[in-house]
Amino acid sequence: MMKPTRRDILQYSALGAVLQQSVFSQTRKSAGPAKYLILACDGGGMRGYLSSLILQRLNSECGILGEANGNVDLYAGTSTGGLIALGLAQGKSIDDVVTLYQNAGAQIFSPLGVQLTCAGAVAGCTSPIQNDPATGDTASAKELFQALFDNIGDPSLLSVLEAFIPEDPVLSSLPSKVMVATFQLADPAANPAIWSPLVIDNFDGSAGANTRLFDAALATSAAPVYFPPYCHPQFGWCSDGGLFANNPAALAVSLAIQQGRSLSNIAVLSIGTGKTSANIMPTLSDRLCFGVNRWASLKGHDSTPTFPLLNAMMDGVSDSTHALCSQLLGGGGPNGRYMRLNPALPASVALDDYSPETMQMFEQTAETYFDSPDWAQVVQWAKSTFVKLTPVQSSRVPPALIG
Repeated sequence: MMKPTRRDILQYSALGAVLQQSVFSQTRKSAGPAKYLILACDGGGMRGYLSSLILQRLNSECGILGEANGNVDLYAGTSTGGLIALGLAQGKSIDDVVTLYQNAGAQIFSPLGVQLTCAGAVAGCTSPIQNDPATGDTASAKELFQALFDNIGDPSLLSVLEAFIPEDPVLSSLPSKVMVATFQLADPAANPAIWSPLVIDNFDGSAGANTRLFDAALATSAAPVYFPPYCHPQFGWCSDGGLFANNPAALAVSLAIQQGRSLSNIAVLSIGTGKTSANIMPTLSDRLCFGVNRWASLKGHDSTPTFPLLNAMMDGVSDSTHALCSQLLGGGGPNGRYMRLNPALPASVALDDYSPETMQMFEQTAETYFDSPDWAQVVQWAKSTFVKLTPVQSSRVPPALIG
C-alpha cells in the first residue's frame, strides 16, 4: 500500500477541509471533483438547423465546446441531434455543422415522386418480396398503394455523410465519447426477436464501440414515414431513436452513471429543436374520424403538423425527459446543473421542411432568442457551470503542506 501523503491526511481532517478550500479558492468554480459535462441534442429533422445555430452562438460567446470540442465529456444525440453529436465527437467544428444544415436539406429529403420503386422493395436486408403462399398476396396494387402513401425518402443521407466525414471512422476511434439512440425493429440477439430501444456508444467494452459512424448516423435518424428502416450490420433493422428518446438527456445521464460518474458531478446542456404551437383540435362531430387519416395525415393544416402522431410522440417524450432531468440535476438556477435551450417557433414545422422560408424562420427565431433575457441567463449559466474545474494552488497555503 502506498504511504499516505500530506494531501491525503489533510483531505480527511477538519483542518484539511479549511486548507483545501483556500487551496482551490482561485479556481473558475467552487472546489470539488471536475464536473462531467454532457451535451444532449434532440431529434427534429431540419429543425436541427436551429439547434446548430444555438450551439454556434453559445460556443462563440462562452467556448462551451473547448479546443477541438474537448471540453464536453459526452456528446449525446437522437436523430438529427445524433448527427450533430457524431459530427462534434469526430472533431467537426460547429460552424461546419451549421453549413451542413444550410446546404444539405434538399439532398437529404427526397421528394415522394421517386418512390414508385418501393413496390418492388426488399423484405429483408437482401431478399426481394415474394408471393405469400398462405394468402396469395403479391407485391402489386397493395404495395404500390403503400409506396405512394408513405412519404419515405431515398436514403440519400448517406451521400451527405460521405461528403461531410469521408473517412467513416469506427466510433471507438473518435476523440470524444458519444452516444446515439436508435430503435431496433427486431433485436437479432433476442429469441423470439422483439423490437427494443438501443443506445449505441463508444465507451470501452460497449457492444456498439466498433460501429462505424455512418451506421450509427443512419440508424439513429431513420425517422418513420420520412426514411426507410436502416439495416445496421450488427443490430439489424433500426428506426429513429425518437420513438423512445427524442430528447436523449436522461439516457446520457444514465450512461454516465453506469460508467462510474456521480450524479452530483454531472452537468447537462440540453438543446431542443424549437417548441412549436402544434395541436389537434377534435370536435364532437369529427372525433370518431380520428383514425389513421388524421393521426398519420401526410398533409399538415392550421397548427397540426404533417404526421401528427409522430410529432406528438416526439414532443411528449422530449418534455417528459426535460422534467426528469430538471428534477435530478436541479434545473438551470444558480446551483443547478441542467440547462434546457428550446426557443419557441412561430409555427409548426415538418421534419423535412427545408424551404427558404422555413430556414429563414429558424434564423429569425435564433436571433430573437439571442436578444432575450433568457439568453443572458443561459450565457451566465454556461460560463459558471458548463466548464471544467482547473484547480490552481493558492499562494496563501504554504507549498510544504501539499503532499
